[in-house]
This record gives sequence, structure tokens and C-alpha cells, in this order.
Amino acid sequence: MELSNTNYQVHTLKLYEDINCQKTEDDGNGILYMCKTQCTKKTMEPSKEDLLSKATQDGIKFAIPTGDYLFVQGFLPAGVAPFSQDGTPADEMFAASNALFLDFLWQELEMIDDDIFVRLLLHEGDYVDKKTGEKKSAGTVFQLFRRTHL
Repeated sequence: MELSNTNYQVHTLKLYEDINCQKTEDDGNGILYMCKTQCTKKTMEPSKEDLLSKATQDGIKFAIPTGDYLFVQGFLPAGVAPFSQDGTPADEMFAASNALFLDFLWQELEMIDDDIFVRLLLHEGDYVDKKTGEKKSAGTVFQLFRRTHL
């Protein structure tokens, strides 16, 4: 499997409050999707599909619940959609998911379930074009959260 060579820094994160997100509009807390992973401690060479399933919003509560997580953040340049029409994640998300998976292995952390919360922040890259005064987007920040016990 060939993934982007972008280096992602994975962090541990303890959420003391839910992060309440939205379905379609980023009000400052982001838009939330759910993906699944097939990767377990026994996975040796995961495929893209093993790392991250197609995204869905069906049946989710649009909140990342309190708890312990491994967390990784990345950036999609303007013009790169986070997901294709069928929900397939952008290549950058697969690379970030691989970093997340490897960190679970290296730190020997327990994988609580197969859920990966995908949070999109649309306004983190906003800027004003100095020539036109028009507000533009430099791209989309994405964040992946996977539950663990710290």
C-alpha cells in the first residue's frame, strides 16, 4: 500500500467534555463523520480499506464523547474534498489513519472499538485576499479520534 509521505504527529487526548459538532455547517466546532477501521493488533500490513472505511453520518449523535483518545490532525488544501461522492476518504486521511494505527501498536494501547471519529474544521484556513478583500479558504483541517484507555 502506498500512502502519502506526510509525517503526522499523533497525540494522546483526554476529553473532559463532549465536542458537539454539526452535520452540514461548521459553527466553530466542526462537522462530524464516522468511519470504521478493520485494524487490530494482529494486522501486519493494512490496506487503505482496513485503515479507514467510507464515511457516514447515519445514526451518529454528532458529538465526540468524553474519554481517552489517540488523536491526529491534518490539512486538505483548497480544492481537495475530504470525501468522494461515495464517502471514500481523501488520501491524506488514509495516511493520518495509518499513523494513528501505528501509534496504537508502538504504545501498546488498547483499541476500545473500531470507530474513528472524523471532524472537519472548515474555517481554520480562512483568509482575506489582500487584493480583492474576498474571504477565501486555504483548505480544510481534519481530525481523527480513536478511543483508548490511557
